[in-house]
Amino acid sequence: MEEKPDVILHAGDLFDSVRPTNRAICFVLEQLIRLSKAGIPFVVISGNHETPRLKETGSVFSLFEHIPGVYVVYENKYELIEIDDLQLHAIPHSDDMEGEKKKMTLNIDANGSSSNSNFNFNFNFNVALLHASVLGAGLPAFMMGDFNEQVVGIDDLAKLDYLALGHFHRCTRVMENAYYAGSTERFSFNEVNDKKGFLEVSLDTNGEKEVVFHPLKTREMADLEPIACRSLDAHEVKRAIKSRIQECNPRDKVARLKVQDIPLHVYHSLDFDELKQLTKSAVHFEIKYEFPKDNELLSAERPTFRSLHREFEHFIRTYTIGAHVDKTRLKELGLKYMQAWEEGGEEE
Repeated sequence: MEEKPDVILHAGDLFDSVRPTNRAICFVLEQLIRLSKAGIPFVVISGNHETPRLKETGSVFSLFEHIPGVYVVYENKYELIEIDDLQLHAIPHSDDMEGEKKKMTLNIDANGSSSNSNFNFNFNFNVALLHASVLGAGLPAFMMGDFNEQVVGIDDLAKLDYLALGHFHRCTRVMENAYYAGSTERFSFNEVNDKKGFLEVSLDTNGEKEVVFHPLKTREMADLEPIACRSLDAHEVKRAIKSRIQECNPRDKVARLKVQDIPLHVYHSLDFDELKQLTKSAVHFEIKYEFPKDNELLSAERPTFRSLHREFEHFIRTYTIGAHVDKTRLKELGLKYMQAWEEGGEEE
């Protein structure tokens, strides 16, 4: 862009995980320093992907909060940020987003009473950042199917000058004053036809606004040749999977590999940790397993690369355990031990 923006907003999931790679952290750090030196304020809230389940884990955002002009909001609570004539209401991912939303600054009328339908208009512009699936009158639920996604109503935010939404990956106009900018990369083959980019929003004191979508050139998507397992033994299946991954050179790509007719005993014998290491340089790598059963194919997409934390939480939530077992406490202990193991492991 030729023009210098007054402020840059990011509505969450700047990183795809709580523990991003050093390469990702270094890249973000370099860009934030560039913005700081250029005098362009940058505001980011944490999304559900980068918000740790345990407070003791800490947040990667703490690395950036001392950079001049960079505002990071990640402690699961509402924060008010004031930049020139902009009053910015920042609501990161939390377990009580409706409660945090109610903390927005309110006007106080002559009688000393407040109204949650009016914002503080001592500033020229009132803008909010919100990371959630939003609901409103006549609106669909903008769900992504994530384990810990939150749902928030936005009918009471209609008086904002603008509402910058994060979480839903497709660029979407939600209301006259509310937009999802969408993700800047394709993370699933469900998004193969989605245009990726960012929104340029211009506001004026007359209440007029202009929202322009700027497309970005995205990473390469590779749909690899499927592997037919029906005539292969276990060793041949494993070799074929590894070969497909290595031949495609997954670095910086979004890739998908279908493994067809794989017997269950072969699937369970795969070294998923090794496969994860082989594909970790990709932006996103999806292996879709199809199992033969009664001459019909059943799909298994999620189990391969869902994190250990998510697998454990899913197990605790769905497995029948004796009534004497405290599931909540068991989950807390399990996550604590996994975190301790991760922090003692090798750095990526």
